[in-house]
Amino acid sequence: MNEKELIPQLFKTEYRKIISVLCKLFGIVHIEIAEDITNDTFLLASETWGLKGIPENPTAWLYLVAKNKTKDYYKRHKTFSDKIVVDFKYLQEQNEEIDVDLSIENITDSQLQMIFAICNPIIPKEAQIGLALRVLCGFGIDEIAEAFLTNKETINKRLFRAKEKFGLKT
Repeated sequence: MNEKELIPQLFKTEYRKIISVLCKLFGIVHIEIAEDITNDTFLLASETWGLKGIPENPTAWLYLVAKNKTKDYYKRHKTFSDKIVVDFKYLQEQNEEIDVDLSIENITDSQLQMIFAICNPIIPKEAQIGLALRVLCGFGIDEIAEAFLTNKETINKRLFRAKEKFGLKT
């Protein structure tokens, strides 16, 4: 399989796993951080694999890069503890290294936790579905708009309002 076929396939299968684990680590309130790190991981894969070829184990490569990007993010943001969940504050006070657990068990638990967070009754049903398609299934805005038979602007507004319900910024 070539890079042009592999990356979209991995995006469909691994994006939701990585973003779920990172949201569990950062807290659902900071989904934008998880999305940024996950998107950066896939962007780097696209750039690197285009030049150096596909690694022996592409999924493990993605997990390792996501883990390293998360650690780098944490190191760069000293004021991080003021903006995230109490557990992270504790780790920083203890000066412990962040452990990004991408084990199958943690991925499964994180995805389940993400499903429950997205299906919060404070979010309208259409927005829940849109968020699930975006975050858990890796669909693009165009694909979601097509599924809802609407335009991209409507979907963007829906997702923005849904994230606002969690106190999120997009």
